[in-house]
Formats: sequence, structure tokens, C-alpha cells
Amino acid sequence: MSYALRTELAYFRPWLLGGVGIAALVVVILSVVTRVLGEADGPPTFVAAMMPIIAGMVVSFISQSYRAEERRARLLLAGDLTPRQLGAIAVALPLCFVGLGTLAAVPMVWMADLISGTLEPANPMVVAGFAGQFLAFAQLGPLAQESSAARRQGRRAAALAGWAVFIAAILVLAVAQVFQHSIVAFAGVAMAVLAAMLAAAALYVGRTDFTR
Repeated sequence: MSYALRTELAYFRPWLLGGVGIAALVVVILSVVTRVLGEADGPPTFVAAMMPIIAGMVVSFISQSYRAEERRARLLLAGDLTPRQLGAIAVALPLCFVGLGTLAAVPMVWMADLISGTLEPANPMVVAGFAGQFLAFAQLGPLAQESSAARRQGRRAAALAGWAVFIAAILVLAVAQVFQHSIVAFAGVAMAVLAAMLAAAALYVGRTDFTR
């Protein structure tokens, strides 16, 4: 399964590099503009850190769409992978993409600081909080896809359960916004991410049709 996951990541590497490249371009332009205009604090560290994380979230949605259109599940099932392993891969990809985007935030902030000379400081807890939110949004993609697949395949109980988890996760994320950057908010986001991943993987295993 690990080999299949690495293959999927390699397949979507151009999209990830392109997304991070666009994020870097935006950060460079913003840094140059603030340097030329003589802004004292430079661009916000928060913006420089968030751009690649957002790129990772967007790539996770793109990969989800491409995997469905290209019937990649049927391709992978032709080998020795099981539906359970494919479900694990489906929910691991958003985690990997957002995680890689988070790692790319480190050199992005360094580059912005190098160009502008100084950066407006940001609270690491704030950055971590928003990164968790973006990861949760990325994980809601596979859950919505599998809930829709369950409804399409006539698995009504599974579809209702999937959409119930989806709605509950949205409500938890909304409450987390109210209590931003607190332990309660972090715990709520973590629960939403875990619930979405487990529900999507379970729904995937119950599929009766892997052609879409």
C-alpha cells in the first residue's frame, strides 16, 4: 500500500509543485511590493505561511477529481490492493498534500523575510489553527464523495451516516472558529479531521461499484 501511495503522490507531484510555485510567486510579489513601498513590517508572516498550505488543500481537491475521472480505483484494484487499502490511500492523500504544503511554509517565510528585510510577526498558534482548518476542509472532500457514491449505489443507511458526519464536522469547525486558537478549537478540529477520515474510509470499503 505504501508503494501505491508513493505512486499517487508522484503522479500528482506536478500539480503540487505548480501550486506551491504559484504560492511562492504571490509571496515574492507581495514581498517586493512592500520592500519598494518601504513598509516597516513587511508582508505578514501569516500570509507567507498560509499560501503553500492553501495550495496543498487545493491540490487535494484536484487529485480527488482526477482519480475519479481516470477510474484509478479500478487500475489499483487490478493489482493486489484491497478496497480497505484503497480507502486508506484516499484519505491519506489530503493529509500528505496539506502536510507537504505546511513543510513548504518554512522556506516560504524565510524567502519573504529575505526579500522584504523584515516580516510582520505571526503567532504560531494562529498559523497552526488555520492549517488544521484547511486540513479538515481537504478531508471533507473524500467524505462528500463517498457519501454521494453510497447514495448513488443505493446504500441509503451508509449515505445518511456519511452526510451526518459531514454536517457534524462542519458544525464543529464553525464552533472552532468561535473559540479560535484555544485548546477547545484544536481538539474540535482534530476530532473533525479524524471523524471525516474514518467515515470516508469506511464508506469506501462498502462500495459496490469502483468505476466512478
